[in-house]
Amino acid sequence: MKDIVVHLDGGPEEASRLSYAGLLATTFGAHLTGLFTSALPDIGLLASPDSAVAAAALFAELETEIRVRATDQAPRMASSLDALAQTSDLVRIDARMEDIVRDSLTTLRCSDLFIATSPYRSGVGALWDPLIEAALFGSGRGTLLVPPGRRAPDVLRGVLIAWRDTREAARAVAEAMPLITRASKVDVVLVDAEPDATASDLARYLDRHGATVTVEVVASDGRSVADAILTEARRLSSDLIVMGGYGHLRLREWVMGGTTLDVIQASTVPLLIAH
Repeated sequence: MKDIVVHLDGGPEEASRLSYAGLLATTFGAHLTGLFTSALPDIGLLASPDSAVAAAALFAELETEIRVRATDQAPRMASSLDALAQTSDLVRIDARMEDIVRDSLTTLRCSDLFIATSPYRSGVGALWDPLIEAALFGSGRGTLLVPPGRRAPDVLRGVLIAWRDTREAARAVAEAMPLITRASKVDVVLVDAEPDATASDLARYLDRHGATVTVEVVASDGRSVADAILTEARRLSSDLIVMGGYGHLRLREWVMGGTTLDVIQASTVPLLIAH
């Protein structure tokens, strides 16, 4: 990993994201880009033209306040990035959400990893759920989701791979390979499945890359698949979960029983996900 992007917004979870950005930038000697987004109000979302006219002045005032606040915050953010990596830069986007998403994807597609806060948690950074969703489905790169309040350890020692014989799971493993090969231990976990040839093939593949691999077969025993995965992550003291993002168009429409979405919402362990 030589080019890592971390989401910045001046919010309470920014420090958690930066802790992981610093860890990975140090581990890989990577360039660090801060993607600083400020969402401007969209007057077009008001219900009626009359409402839009009445609110125009208020929206203009609010937009000015947001831009001024972003200008005040930008130097601090740039300094934080400089302290974490040998080289860094700050990409600032002040725009309506749909424009933030479009411009952010352009940046993310020319990077190795995007670090963001886990989405779809009530009251925690919900404003940015559309951006993170777009990154997962539209960037073509891996996304590291950091649970609220989680700070990076000194080193990522244990990696759990939630394995299925799917393209998405293979993509996630490929995106996570630089972390997998540096881990002290790698646990390939299958839920409610016999250890099949694909798990053995994966173990051999990772072993050839120098990883220390164990295959774990877990029965759900009446629990959800997500709960079984998270229980294993706690038992194994995993520092990272790697899994494929299954679904169509939007996170809320994900299939496979909603397992990936359930893990995203409940995990206290960071997730590296690719679609």
